[in-house]
Amino acid sequence: MLPRNDTGTNDTASTSNPRMPVPIALDYRPALLSRAGIGRATRELARALAEIEDLRVHLFGHSFARARVSPKTPASARLHRLPIPGRLLPALRRLGLGAEQLAGGAALVHWTDYIQPPTRSAPRVLTVHDLAFVRDPGWHGPDAAALVERTRAAVGAATALTAPTRATAADLRAFAPDAPAARVIHWGADHVPTAPLPAARGDGDYVLCVGTVEPRKNHLGLLAAWRQLRPPRPHLVVVGAAGWECAEIVRALAEAEREGLLTWRRSALDQELWSLLQHARALVYPSLWEGFGFPPLEAMALGVPVVAHDVAPLREVCEDAARYADATDPAALADAIEVVVGDERARTDAARTGRALAAQRTWRRCAEEHAALYREVLA
Repeated sequence: MLPRNDTGTNDTASTSNPRMPVPIALDYRPALLSRAGIGRATRELARALAEIEDLRVHLFGHSFARARVSPKTPASARLHRLPIPGRLLPALRRLGLGAEQLAGGAALVHWTDYIQPPTRSAPRVLTVHDLAFVRDPGWHGPDAAALVERTRAAVGAATALTAPTRATAADLRAFAPDAPAARVIHWGADHVPTAPLPAARGDGDYVLCVGTVEPRKNHLGLLAAWRQLRPPRPHLVVVGAAGWECAEIVRALAEAEREGLLTWRRSALDQELWSLLQHARALVYPSLWEGFGFPPLEAMALGVPVVAHDVAPLREVCEDAARYADATDPAALADAIEVVVGDERARTDAARTGRALAAQRTWRRCAEEHAALYREVLA
């Protein structure tokens, strides 16, 4: 027997009536397991899709792993979640229970991560967030080869592709030239609360860096630049869990924290993160490559100036609202930080242009562009 939706009927039948909502399944597991990056994108996209009147959103959350993020979902979306180990999903598909059946009998499945729930026959939309592991395998170490093969297989099985930036779409064309062209759909920024929040620190004399501690995020380059700043320099607050290939970075951050150069917060709930962002003098984002990069846009939504590495995806996301520097050059990065921190006019201009840019990036627009793609695929 197929899983049934909350009305007690198989939702697939609704596609035969154009006046009925189209049932789509969104792989929601990243939203349950991570607060940032892919998890953030999946949560916010699900919330916005649930507000599209001609969609019925089913969230595929089946996994054995316990949720690390509250599974609170939009009232009009249904979360399907059972403790099914991932290794059993292919066997269930062979028995007739693919992702589309396990998520309410959906007409289309949207894969949101680098591990995809197996489907039987429904069309598949795949979001490729980035191909950093292709650009520089050293950023991911031994896992890079597996990610390459997994992504190649998923791209080959997808009916349609999306990417959050033109830069990622270009990487995808080079990676899989015979695949369908990816639809570029930027993520939104209006999930950031702009109402005043209490300060998470006792003062606002600090610069913030947000990102998982791994080689691509370039914390070592930031530390080298920070040591070149002329005194008095603001405090540095680093927010990010230890990731992969990061033993040297962890040692360097711990040493700098012992020196009093920085504070390293290995985790932060959303409310604390928004408060830290809102009261920071600036956000510095020295990441060497991104698929999108939420923190700069989130900072801009709060009127916080941004210093970013001068690289194509961040130029695309931040446009002229950030100050760019070569973050592989500590002196150049230090100079950019000093301008943003020390020049009040530059800070005011950055706040104004940043807020204006972030205001254009809404999740409603993002969801509508995804809904249009779903309709094209199902036509």
